[in-house]
Amino acid sequence: MKILNTLLLCTLANSVLADTTLIFTDGQSDKAVTKMQFANNKMRASSANDNSTYMIYDANNTTFTMYMADDKQYFVLGKEQLETLGDVGAMMDKMLEEQLSQLPASQREMMRGMMAGALKAQMPKQAPKAVYSFTGETSSYNGFDCKIVSKKAGKNKSNFCVTEYSNLGMSDSEYSIITSFQKTIEKLASQMGSDNSMDFSSLGNYMPVQFNQSGQNGILNKVHHDKLEASLFTTPQDYNKVEMPF
Repeated sequence: MKILNTLLLCTLANSVLADTTLIFTDGQSDKAVTKMQFANNKMRASSANDNSTYMIYDANNTTFTMYMADDKQYFVLGKEQLETLGDVGAMMDKMLEEQLSQLPASQREMMRGMMAGALKAQMPKQAPKAVYSFTGETSSYNGFDCKIVSKKAGKNKSNFCVTEYSNLGMSDSEYSIITSFQKTIEKLASQMGSDNSMDFSSLGNYMPVQFNQSGQNGILNKVHHDKLEASLFTTPQDYNKVEMPF
């Protein structure tokens, strides 16, 4: 019955477009691991059973806002911060200048070379660009037929099973949000030395039904198209903004 209800929702969504919620389980039980919610050109991603931290991506201005519910704090990654993170050299220079500013002026030049070397040694090596390819095999999870995809990024390998986003009842605008999000994440991930993005745009317009990447597994279990409250995508009034931690 659960599968039939999910399929019915996806069929109806083509004629009556609404918001979308995707819930992934761990693949071995019905324990939810990830929830993705789309509305008003924004995406909220969280652990389905733990809202202590969650993220909202605003495709209108390419902004990530990270929330720490336990501390009622949040920080924002805007275009300026994303550009800095996307350039390891620029990020290292900024970190260096911030640390040097805490030293007496007479010591800054003497320490600059030493601290630059220490920071450089700690920076991750840039990860190679990931290559996605179909294996030619297919599968099905919770009633969703899908194509198996292999991802290779250097020595790291991951596998997915993907279906066209329309099969999940997602609208064009919702798919544009996830595409924008994944391309930004992919760029940052390559700079940080570990690419856990899921950008299937080189193969077509696909969304994951199943994933196995970096020791994390997930299977799409539920799809909802109920109207989502606007408050889910706004910052609570009692939260305090903090600086982005490096």
